[in-house]
Amino acid sequence: MNDIRTRLLAAFDLEHKEHLAAIREALRAVEKDPAHHPDLVEIHRRAHSLKGAARAVDLPEVERLSHWLEAAFIAIQRGAVPFDAAARDVVRRALDAIEDVVAWATRGGGEVDIAEVLAELTRMGGEGGGPEPVQRRPAAAEAGGAPVTPQAAAPRSARAVDASQSAALVRIRSAGLERLFTAAAGLLPEIENQSALVAELRELRGEWRALERSWHAMRPRLLRGGSHDATGAAGISFAGDETALRLSSFERRFRALGASLDAAHRAHDRHLWSLRRWGSGFQDEVRQLRMLPAESQFSNLGRMIRDISRAQGKEVEADIRGLETQADRVVLQRLKDPVLHIARNAVSHGVETPQERVAAGKRAAATVRFEASVVGRRLVLRVEDDGRGPNREAIARHAVERGLLGADEADSAPEERLLDLIFEPGFSTAPTANEYAGRGMGLAIVRREVTRLQGSVTLAAREGGGTVVTVEVPLSLLSQRLVFVAVQDDILAIPSNDVARVLRVPAATLFTDLAAPTIRLDGEDVPVTPLAALLGYDGAMPQGNEAPLALVVLRSAGRRVALVVDALMATRDSVVTPAEEVGIDAARFLGTVLMDDGSPALVLNPAALSPRPGMALPPLLRPVDESARRRSHILVVDDSITTRTLEKSILEAHGYRVTLCVDGREAVETLGELEDVDLIISDVEMPRMDGFALLQAVKGNPMTSDLPVILVTSRASDEDRERGLDLGADAYIVKTRFDQNELLAGIRRLL
Repeated sequence: MNDIRTRLLAAFDLEHKEHLAAIREALRAVEKDPAHHPDLVEIHRRAHSLKGAARAVDLPEVERLSHWLEAAFIAIQRGAVPFDAAARDVVRRALDAIEDVVAWATRGGGEVDIAEVLAELTRMGGEGGGPEPVQRRPAAAEAGGAPVTPQAAAPRSARAVDASQSAALVRIRSAGLERLFTAAAGLLPEIENQSALVAELRELRGEWRALERSWHAMRPRLLRGGSHDATGAAGISFAGDETALRLSSFERRFRALGASLDAAHRAHDRHLWSLRRWGSGFQDEVRQLRMLPAESQFSNLGRMIRDISRAQGKEVEADIRGLETQADRVVLQRLKDPVLHIARNAVSHGVETPQERVAAGKRAAATVRFEASVVGRRLVLRVEDDGRGPNREAIARHAVERGLLGADEADSAPEERLLDLIFEPGFSTAPTANEYAGRGMGLAIVRREVTRLQGSVTLAAREGGGTVVTVEVPLSLLSQRLVFVAVQDDILAIPSNDVARVLRVPAATLFTDLAAPTIRLDGEDVPVTPLAALLGYDGAMPQGNEAPLALVVLRSAGRRVALVVDALMATRDSVVTPAEEVGIDAARFLGTVLMDDGSPALVLNPAALSPRPGMALPPLLRPVDESARRRSHILVVDDSITTRTLEKSILEAHGYRVTLCVDGREAVETLGELEDVDLIISDVEMPRMDGFALLQAVKGNPMTSDLPVILVTSRASDEDRERGLDLGADAYIVKTRFDQNELLAGIRRLL
């Protein structure tokens, strides 16, 4: 029965929030526009439904509050009570009390005193004007107006629930779950490491085919017999049937070895494909096990905001949204304290007293809103208030006093830079410190914790007055999508969620006559900086004025910066080992990931990748000998002009030369004319000669048999894929699941 009651309470927890949110929205609508006429019938219905639901789960205090809330709205409908500011204040406090009682009943904590607000609701509704009174509980349950501890036994309505549904929940040890997470995290790099075997097998196949060509050249001479050199000395000589038999036996064994090598390559490719598919599914399932709703950590946030505001003599309405948003359990747990501190700051520093708000032409009651949402693969938490907003002058003055800015610099500093100083340790503009805020350490701790979660936190002025603090972190710590780049001899990684775009541009497109080089992107001048310089590498970037620049455009705190790198390598999901676990600088690096060869690559902290004011940077460009650089040549074969154009633009953007063909026959003719093709990308369904026939022609010709072939097709069946791999395709990509990163990774693996 206890399990059934727990599930009923969980269902009620969701239902009551929907009713409270609808009533609060009606209150806000009236306060924004006094001429607005709310749907009082709908509000009355919400209160009535809330009362019935509370009775079903045996929450007598919620039932009593809902009963008199319903009575109050009946009185308002009849015109007996005006729906003025005083009435709305009573309703709002009743809603807060209901929310607090439900939180106490479902999650524990201190008991809630509802006597005062219940008395005010009773006066509004009138002893005789309300609906049928609530059935009274035993006297022991009524004492003092305090809530009754929920009974262990389920209410009668609970007995109708199918008991078999309780089998859907299984209790497991958290330690065992963590071991499962660790195993899943370790599986991902191991799967990627298998890709290195593909390259080794391909190299072995190439060596074997080179030996096969040499054998075909030597065999006729061996069968004809020996030869003599210029000195008359006898050379190697074979004759007779015995020699022919030995050569035939050797040739059979040699061909069998080649067939086994081809079969091993195809089998490994199939196994790797299956491993990636099932491994990816396993990763997703394990990631879902770690996901919990934001409500698990922030359900009491509204009550905390109200308690703090009352303790400080302020009126604050807590607007809590998005608690159904799901994220990694560990991420939510580690964000709880930072969010609580941000909310305390909003009440203590941001919100004015009722008298100050009225004098400024505002409502006496302020609003502090918390909202959780998911954007891309990031969890976004926003805490905003409609209070006084950041005090730029006080921040600038304190920054000068602490030596963080010069006096002249403070006058001209951009607002985002000034507001960023608030996160410095010990920075506070509060005249006095109290138990809630003012010591200047809270926001510094918030930033440190968010950075450890590989995220970012920003503070900005709210449009219309007030402050907005935004926290962005990865949804899960199990793995992240990273963009890998080369800088001199190192491979580095950047979280893809902080990457606005990657591109190659001619150096001539940069504006270099400004204080710092910039590039025009989407109507904005974006500063261009060598990543090597930001990381303290020696020397300028190895690009010439005519060579294209490889740029990674980062976005941080509403700004963008373009980083020049030596090469754009790949984009893939990887497990990041946090910086503190490997002993590296957490301010510059988020952690490390393992590469295919087992070596670690550093994951950069995007927040640290911006030039500091006054930082001396080396020259962006220096000439290089372009004649030593050869671009790989790729033949793209597809009868669709759209597909050909798309693939050509992708490949050329990544530095490849591209030749286009409309079908397999044209591709065969083109291969006879060109000698420098390094790889073929082909569709399967084409007129005249399809992709399978082209594959047979390429692999059956000794002159082109070593050419890698990637099939990109809409045929997604296992049979078609098996056929393509059996014919010698080096990779098989389905168009409906086309991922340019997968294509580029395959090309880099094969070339």
